[in-house]
Amino acid sequence: MSVPAPGGAPVLTDREIGLARLGAQGLLRPGDLAPEDVVRRLGAVQAQDLPGALVSVALRRTAGSAGLRAAFDEGRIVRSWPMRGTLHLLPAEELREWLAVLGPRTATGTGARRRALGIDERLDAARETALAALRHGPQPRGRLHEAWEQAGLLGEPGRAYHLMLALHLEATLCLGPLAPGARDQLVVAVEQWIPAPAAQDTAPAGTGAAGAGEPPPVVVRWVRRYLRGHGPTSLDDAARWAALPRTAVRAAAARVDDVVAVRDRRGRELWCAREVLEELPGTARRSAGVLLLPPFDEFVLGYGDRSHVLARPHAARIVPGGNGVFRPTVVAGGRVVGVWSRRRAAAGDSLVLEPFEELSPARRRAAERAFARLPVVG
Repeated sequence: MSVPAPGGAPVLTDREIGLARLGAQGLLRPGDLAPEDVVRRLGAVQAQDLPGALVSVALRRTAGSAGLRAAFDEGRIVRSWPMRGTLHLLPAEELREWLAVLGPRTATGTGARRRALGIDERLDAARETALAALRHGPQPRGRLHEAWEQAGLLGEPGRAYHLMLALHLEATLCLGPLAPGARDQLVVAVEQWIPAPAAQDTAPAGTGAAGAGEPPPVVVRWVRRYLRGHGPTSLDDAARWAALPRTAVRAAAARVDDVVAVRDRRGRELWCAREVLEELPGTARRSAGVLLLPPFDEFVLGYGDRSHVLARPHAARIVPGGNGVFRPTVVAGGRVVGVWSRRRAAAGDSLVLEPFEELSPARRRAAERAFARLPVVG
C-alpha cells in the first residue's frame, strides 16, 4: 500500500469524496468496456434487483445496454450468492474462487436455518435431481422447484430457497442466461456453463503458501478492486463489502501498491486509486448534471458508511422502514439528494422526483434529461 507523502494525506471534503467515488465507479465518464469488465472493475455488483443491476452496469458503459444480454447468454457474467448472503453479478470465470473463499462463511451464517429445514440431509438428493433437470440446458428456477417437489424434498416453507442457496454456495448451480424480459435468469449447472479454470489459489483468508497470515492472491485482488473501484473508502468498508475479517483485509491492502491515502474532515483514513485523486480537480464540471441511479446501486450499497454522500437525517428515506429494500436515488454534486420513481401511463412514462430538499429548476431539468437517457434493458 502506498505510503502518504510527508506532511500527511490530503484532506477531502464530503463533496470531494462523493465526486471521487463517482469517478472511480465510472459514473462520471463511462468507459468503453465490455459488461463483464464493468463488473470486474467494481469487484462485484449488488444484484438483489436484477433489472436494477443491469441498469447499474449499463450506466457505466459508453455502449449502455448494448450487448448486455449477450454477456449473460454467452456465460461471461453470472449471478450467485458469493458474499453476505446477497445476490451479486460476477465475472463467470471467477465464480468458483469467490465461492471457495467466501461460500463457507455464508453457509455458516445460515447454519441454524439450514439445520431447522433439514437441508444437509436433503442436499445430495437435491443436487442429483437438479442436475438431472438441467441435462438438456438452462431451466427456470420454478422447474427445479417442481422437480424437488416431485422428489419429495420440499414440503416446508423456505426449503426450496435454502436448497437453491446451498447448491449455489458449493458452486454446483448458478444463475446464467437472462429470461425473457430480463427480470430473472435461468439456472445452469456450473460444470456445464463455465469452463473449468486452471489451478487457483483459493486458500481461506489468513492463510497462504507463504505462511500463516499471508493473504491469498485472490483476496489481494478483490481488495485492490474494491479500493480502486469504490475509493475513497475505508478498510472497514472493504471488510464489510467482502465479508472478510478486518485482519485479512488489512493484510491484503498492505500488498496493494496503486492506491493512495486520503483523510476525510473527521480525520478518518480512506484509500483510493492514485488517478482518481489526480483527476479530482477536473470532476466538478462533469458532475454538474444529475444522475438517476437504480435501487441497490454500488454508489449507495457499496459502503457501510454512507455519511460522506448521504446526510444522516435522510438515510431512512432511501430504505423506508429499514426493510432492506433500497429505493432508486437522485445524485447531484456527488451527494444523494433524493429518491425517484417511474410513473407508467399509456401516453408514456414520466419521472416522479422526491427530493430531500428543494431542487433548483436547472437540476430538475437535468433530472428529466437523465430520465430520458436511462438505459433500456430487457
